[in-house]
This record gives sequence, C-alpha cells and structure tokens, in this order.
Amino acid sequence: MKPEIHTLASTEIYRNRWMTLKEDKIQRADGSEGIYSVIEKNDFVVILPVEQDSIFVVEQYRYPISERTIELPQGSWELDPGATPEALAAGELQEETGLIADRWQYVGYQKLAQGYSAQGYHIYLASELRYQGQSLDAEEVGLTARKMKISEFLQLVLAGKVTDATSVTAFLLARARGLID
Repeated sequence: MKPEIHTLASTEIYRNRWMTLKEDKIQRADGSEGIYSVIEKNDFVVILPVEQDSIFVVEQYRYPISERTIELPQGSWELDPGATPEALAAGELQEETGLIADRWQYVGYQKLAQGYSAQGYHIYLASELRYQGQSLDAEEVGLTARKMKISEFLQLVLAGKVTDATSVTAFLLARARGLID
C-alpha cells in the first residue's frame, strides 16, 4: 500500500540525549507539498504499583507547565535505549518510588502523541511490593512518592487534577480490563 504522505527531504533541526526534532518536506497523495515536524523519542514505560486498595503515585515539578503534578511512575533510559520494557519498568519503579515488585502484569501499549511522534509506552501493573529505597536521577530532584487509595486517584482523574495523559490512559485501561477496582 502506497503511503498517503511521502517524505521528500528530512532535516535534523535539534538533538539532545532525550529527543531529536526533524523537519520533513512532504508530498501528500493529492500532489500538494508541505512540511511536517517530527519529534523522535524512545518508547517509555508507565507503572501502576498496586497494593490492595491503594496505588503508589509520584509528584514532581513539571517545568513546561510551572507546577507540581501527580503522575504514575514512568520513564525511559536514554543511556540504555536497548533495555527491555520489563527491565525498564522494574528500574523506573525502584528509582522513582523505591519499590521492588515480585509480580508484574502487562497491561498494554499506547502511542503518546501520534500527531507529531511515533513514541509509545508500555503499561505494567506491579504488585507484591516491598520497599528498597529511591535512587533518583539528577533530573528528578524534588520527586516524591506516596501511597493513596485507588478511589482517591480515580476522583483526582475525574476532577481534572491528574492531567498527565499517560497516567490517565494507563489507569483507565487497567481499570477497563478489570485489573484494578
């Protein structure tokens, strides 16, 4: 099947260890030309650490919106892009919350923002948790973790207080699949 949009040229505009920004000159199926900006980022993981009727969340300052946000633990390893999603999930859970999970369940895979990036994320439910201690990266200074009732987290989502789309989607997908109440 012929793609609806054909890339005529691609220019790298910017790169750092977390992302690459490209500007592509494109041709649409009708022959018209245009430009398309694309952000390339590695896939990441989001974890739902559940213990009975509670879930562990993180809170951190998000510079682009100038506020602290409640989210599920998540992340990627820019320095180890070949890490398996399972290893990444276990590592991010321990780094951000200090927790180790003895039981993992794969929930699914979603795309983050397919209008400008192919980046996606793997969702895992972690249970049978034990505390070992956080090991935050320099970029995570100020990140805190805490336990809250699942019902409270749902109310925060419904009230628009949890605005991270990844956290909301992961939580609602796990709930729709009957993995959490």
